[in-house]
Amino acid sequence: MNLTLPRFFWSEYRKRRRRASLITFALFWGTLSILLLMAFGRGMTTQARVAFSGLGETLIMVSSGQTSVTFEGLPKGRTIRIYPEDVDFLRERIPEILRIAPESYNGWPVSANGKEINRTVHGTTPDFASMRTQIPRLGGRFLNAEDEREGRKLAFIGWKVAADLFGTEDPVGKSIVINRVPFTVVGVLQKKIQDSMYQGPDADQVYLPFLAFRQIDNQRYLDQLHIQPREAARSPLIESRVKTLLGRKYRFDPADRYAMSFWNTIEDYKQGEAIFKGIEIFLGIMGALTLLIGAVGVTNLMYAAAKERTKEIGIKLAIGARRRTIVGQFLLETLFVFAKGTFWGFVLAFDIVHLIRLAPLNYDSFGIEAYLLRPEFSLSTFLIYMTVLLVLCFLSGIFPALRASRANPIESLRYE
Repeated sequence: MNLTLPRFFWSEYRKRRRRASLITFALFWGTLSILLLMAFGRGMTTQARVAFSGLGETLIMVSSGQTSVTFEGLPKGRTIRIYPEDVDFLRERIPEILRIAPESYNGWPVSANGKEINRTVHGTTPDFASMRTQIPRLGGRFLNAEDEREGRKLAFIGWKVAADLFGTEDPVGKSIVINRVPFTVVGVLQKKIQDSMYQGPDADQVYLPFLAFRQIDNQRYLDQLHIQPREAARSPLIESRVKTLLGRKYRFDPADRYAMSFWNTIEDYKQGEAIFKGIEIFLGIMGALTLLIGAVGVTNLMYAAAKERTKEIGIKLAIGARRRTIVGQFLLETLFVFAKGTFWGFVLAFDIVHLIRLAPLNYDSFGIEAYLLRPEFSLSTFLIYMTVLLVLCFLSGIFPALRASRANPIESLRYE
């Protein structure tokens, strides 16, 4: 085994170990910066996706509106309502709809165990759970088809409602009174991150079977209609067809954007993801620039080493050393400096990320800290980092190495 190259490398590196220490620290800081910034950027993107799914990723919400233009002799300013029969009306005529659920709500007193709170109470159907990420805690369930069909007096409650009325006690199977009517709790919402909402966070809501809700509420129209398309790409088509069908039924211009209100969470999700992806890329670029500063220092160090060792390189070339040996020696030195600096930066960044992730999330008051407390290392983050690192390492060493290897042995021997 030929150990000439490693011996050359080690003898020269020992001479410049003190000078290389500052460059090593710059690489350490650059690695720490790029990995932490990329981890926080990826974590924010992931948390945004999770937080938005708390409302529903593939969901179109339709609610009442008011006409802003005249239509077929009818004046503007008419209120357009949605009614329960519109659920089957749209389901039968728009095959692109996967699920559709009605929703009505009202604010009522909710009491249990001698405690009373005012909360928004919703009436809906079982499909609502799939569309709105209503996942029950262990030991409970959401409302099912039989509950709806028979109009059972059952309730699914948010975790804050459960805490306000029952404390640490399990409310499943116990009775609550809503608007002076008793209901049995069948499930409690599992804690989730949610940054998009209406009528407040789901943690503060109460859900009843739609038929049971209508038995205690005198409102005949719906407050909202929830639609989930079979394919997310079909959401604009579904929105257009809903406007056309209901416009024909209730006699308003489908082009009147105020006649009905549409909240297309699919489009909102795309826009939000693009924003956070842009932030992630920006943070990655900032980290790469920090690492680039260290790489520039390595390049300068190698150029200085090549200049100081001009005579030595000339002697090696004169006695028969190959140019690739000189190039290999400089590249090996560059690689060692990079490895020494970046290794500890990688270890520290990994430890910091995992330490931060130990901090618990506050589900009751979701804020910016929830985005910052979940930095994330992923395979793609590691691959991007390694690609940037190897490119900078190669560029930092190859040019000084080529310059040193192309020296004229005779001229180099005359160098003072």
